[in-house]
Amino acid sequence: MVWNMASIHSKTEAPVAVVGRGGTITAGLLRRLLPGPVVELTPCQAALYEGRCRAVVVENFDPAAQRTLSSCAAARWALSRWSGVTVVGLDDPEGRRFAGAMPGAVYAYSDGRPQADLTAKNVRLRGKRLEFVALAQGELARVRVPAGERPRLYDHLAALAGALALGVPLDDAAAKLSM
Repeated sequence: MVWNMASIHSKTEAPVAVVGRGGTITAGLLRRLLPGPVVELTPCQAALYEGRCRAVVVENFDPAAQRTLSSCAAARWALSRWSGVTVVGLDDPEGRRFAGAMPGAVYAYSDGRPQADLTAKNVRLRGKRLEFVALAQGELARVRVPAGERPRLYDHLAALAGALALGVPLDDAAAKLSM
């Protein structure tokens, strides 16, 4: 569900904002993992947003179209000043630049980069499932999710990272994702 600005501001609890193309798997997964509202913002909406967010989850794992403001750039420019923490992927050069330049709190995820707060290990397709081991703060949890038509590892990592950044325990978040 994409929320309009009026409905975002009418909520008593600050939302978690997912910046991307809209209609994303990440936002749907976050709604399963977190209490409170999760809103989806396009880069243009993110640039216009004026409200507090508990977290901003930046979908920077799909290549940006040429001549448009990428999700990562929109979050850096507009939303980070309104957010408690910004969640970003390190497997993209823009995400790494963003994480290094961000003055506020950043929670990073990756498919294998050890410097990330959340790292996926042993990623594999097994039948109709996508499986990986999530490693965060010295803890491990196995995640098994439906592969779907196109396995979307980064959607699951972004949602898991968003939940962890807001204090959800790894085992709880992994169990909810694996449902």
